[in-house]
Formats: sequence, C-alpha cells, structure tokens
Amino acid sequence: MSRATFTLDDRDAPAITSVSGDAVTGDLWAGSAAISVGATDVGGGVYRLGVEVDGTIRSWINMAPAPCRAWAGTERTFLSPKPCPSTVGGVQTISTADLPEGAHTVRVVVEDAAGNQTTAYGPVTKTLSRTPPAAPADPGPENGSPASSDAVLKASWEGRESPTRSIRYDQQPVLRGQLTTAAGQPIKDAAVRVTITRSSRNSPPFERESLQTNSEGRFRWKIPKGSSSRKITLSYRRRVRDPQPVVSKSLQLNVSAGVRLSLSRKAARKGQAVRLTGLLRGRPVPGGGKVVELQARNPGGKWITFRNVRAKKSGKFSATYRFRNAGPARFQMRARARKSGDYPYATGSSPVRSIRIR
Repeated sequence: MSRATFTLDDRDAPAITSVSGDAVTGDLWAGSAAISVGATDVGGGVYRLGVEVDGTIRSWINMAPAPCRAWAGTERTFLSPKPCPSTVGGVQTISTADLPEGAHTVRVVVEDAAGNQTTAYGPVTKTLSRTPPAAPADPGPENGSPASSDAVLKASWEGRESPTRSIRYDQQPVLRGQLTTAAGQPIKDAAVRVTITRSSRNSPPFERESLQTNSEGRFRWKIPKGSSSRKITLSYRRRVRDPQPVVSKSLQLNVSAGVRLSLSRKAARKGQAVRLTGLLRGRPVPGGGKVVELQARNPGGKWITFRNVRAKKSGKFSATYRFRNAGPARFQMRARARKSGDYPYATGSSPVRSIRIR
C-alpha cells in the first residue's frame, strides 16, 4: 500500500481558556483588530480561528505552524493523525480588508482539525471599516514628572517574589510597584492603568481606576475582599491618551472558591438523615449553575465524594444524606468547588463539619 486516506472520528470540540485584545475591547475594527485566544483540544488539535460576519464565516486564520496545515485543495486533510497542537495561544490579527463595512454581528470561533467548533467570542455588534483610524490629534498632557518614553515599571505582590499569588477567598493581598525612568529617577504623579481579565472562559478585559504614583514613583493597591481569580495588567503611557503603553507588567491572582456548608444536626442514629445546605460565595455563578462536590471521611482519612449537587445562580445548594449503618462512628463532611472554565475561582473547600453516629 503506497497511499491511503483514513477518516478519524473526533467529536470533542476545543475548549477556550482565555480571550482578550483590541478586537474584544473595541467597538470599531478598522483596518485590523488583534485578538488573543487561548484554546485546548483533546483530539486532532487546535487548527484555526474563524471570523463570522452576520452568520457567515468570512475568513480563516491558522493558529499553529506546519504540520497543522491542510493538504492543498482540501479543508481538513492532513499528513498526520494528530496534526495540530493540543494547546495554542498568542495574538492573531483579524484583517478587515475582505469584510463588509458598517455595523455587523460578528462572532469568532475556534475549530479543531476534525472541524468541531467552539465560540471564542461573540456574537456581538461591531463597526467594521477597511480604513485604519487616523492617529489622535491630541495625545493629551504628559503623564507624570518626568514623563518618559523608556520608563521602567516594577510590580509584585507584597511579601512575594513570584508574579503569581494564590490566596483564600477572604484574603486581601497587596500589589505594589514603582515607576522610574531608565536611569532610575522616580516618575511622580503618573497614572498607571489597570486592566483586569477574570479567569473564566470568554471573560473580556476591563479597566478599573488607575493607580497614582507618589513622589518616589511608588504605588500600592489592596485587592478588594472576594475578588475572583484574574490577570492584572499594569501599563504606563507617556501621554495620557497615547494609544499604546511604553511599558506594561502582568500579575496573576488565583483565588480559592469560597464555600459555606452547614449540617442540620450534629448527631444521628441509623436510618436518620442529615440535610446539608451551603453557599458559593464568589460571583458570578454560571447561568446553568455550578457543580459542588459533597465529601466525607473518617477523621484523618481520605476524602470521598458521595454526591454531586449543582449550586443555583444564587450560589445556594442543598442535599440530604441518610445513614444506613449504626454507630458508634464519627464522620467529617465538606463541600468542594473545583476549578472550571465557567467559574473564575481556583478549587476551594468549605470548613470541615463533623457529625456523630450513635
């Protein structure tokens, strides 16, 4: 056999891990728009990104180099059973050269090598223009003293060297940093922009109030209690309305899910039931609810999941468990919410509750 074509069965669509960029934050796509998409796939790998306008795919963008390329004249015939990478990321440029101008409904999809598609962004309404926007006539006043085009931005978590910080739901870490010129001179009274991207699928970035540097060029921000897991990007522009920053720095905050759990009784006999009620404290809860694992163990033993329940959009969940064996015995119970793409928190568990079986 010198040549053969095999058709592989792959029904798993790609999973989107992150979406950001000008194409997401801006209402106008003029000339081009940048979008950064992170995606994973358990089958043939992540193949390409499609731009849909008014329900029709108008352009495709390859998301990985060769061998993740279809055979000439085909859409999805490859030289390898798994031609594309399982994980991709990075910035892609959407050209508007062949897109219709005006206000249109757009959607961005990610397709794997087998043709399975997942929506990465949209559908939303964007204004499309084939002409890049003119540079702003007035970039605004200088940002800080002395304003600098080669500024150095340092930022870290207080008490940590790593750019990643993991905390419990109730903790409030402190972010601090300093802005200087390349020569080390502090830049005072400067606005450092803060862009936040929550760690959940398709979560768009948004800006909060800028941080202001003091006379030593330093700034400090105590993260609000109950904040979700997120990427925080700090940036400095030499002039306040410059379209692009001269320097930026990103930090990651991982927050364990806040979970409450109560038992209706502290002791029970054979045949009696205990009602477990709880609450997911973090928001937003997915529209379809969030799976919560109910677990039990002998004190000091291994946790065993005895039931999965779904928290409502309000965060509330409940279940009833009936004891079938007589005591004496003692059990510990807890509720756990696992990390997932639709809930912007790391895996977290409730405080442990005890119950005695007589």
